[in-house]
Amino acid sequence: MKTEIESVLKRYEQWNNDLYKRYIKKFNKKTTIWDGVIFPDEYANSALKVMVLNREAYGDPQWVPYNVCKAIQTCIKDNTWVFPGQNTLRTHLKQYLAVMNLAHKSSMEMSDDEVRECVQSTDYNDFIESLKGVAYCNVKKSDGKPKSIKSDLFNYAKNGLDILKEQIRYFNPSIILAGNVCEGVLEDLVEWGDDLYIGPDRRICIWQLRIDDDCFPFVDMYHPSLAQGMSEYYLELFHALQAVEKERPGFWNERIDNTKNCFITR
Repeated sequence: MKTEIESVLKRYEQWNNDLYKRYIKKFNKKTTIWDGVIFPDEYANSALKVMVLNREAYGDPQWVPYNVCKAIQTCIKDNTWVFPGQNTLRTHLKQYLAVMNLAHKSSMEMSDDEVRECVQSTDYNDFIESLKGVAYCNVKKSDGKPKSIKSDLFNYAKNGLDILKEQIRYFNPSIILAGNVCEGVLEDLVEWGDDLYIGPDRRICIWQLRIDDDCFPFVDMYHPSLAQGMSEYYLELFHALQAVEKERPGFWNERIDNTKNCFITR
């Protein structure tokens, strides 16, 4: 008899392969850089389901197609750095995931100094444990470039919107951490619900991304590879989560309750 985990993995792999084929058929690109959930069993068992949504993955110099999640899996299993050569991105993701865990497991009334202490004490092993249960996706999944062009991203987002929506529906994340993919990319392509939070100078905003009858908290933030002015950006993320909870008590616990189930075809 198959275990529940084996069933989850089989269901995810079948769905993922089918969606990949749809993408290939739609775009017919030489290089597809596929993405999804890093470890589906870890994600399914995570109470807080985080989806990271960035712009595009860098293409291999030889333009060899690859799978972002499998590449991360390999780094973890081989005990080598994930996101090699992208130190800023890796550092910021570590901070953001630490904040998400903190907001989930601790009090939202924590002071800035307490948040700093917790985030700064998070080591690489802690980061890897958090990363295992994350969905990691890009708007553009073909021919990644070192520098993104918004008009190019917009065209990929527009043409592949059904693929991205299907990923979000299937993953059913508690929250989406989106790295500069709203303005000029997704903002006019998708339906939005309530504005949950608009931060100072709009450095971080939290919108509600509506897909069918569901709304997903969408953190509109700077891309994690941005270095300048980002030393304590993770505090701004915590303040944003804190503000939503203050305005709507119990909001995040309700989100977690609503996202217990994932990998369900609708």
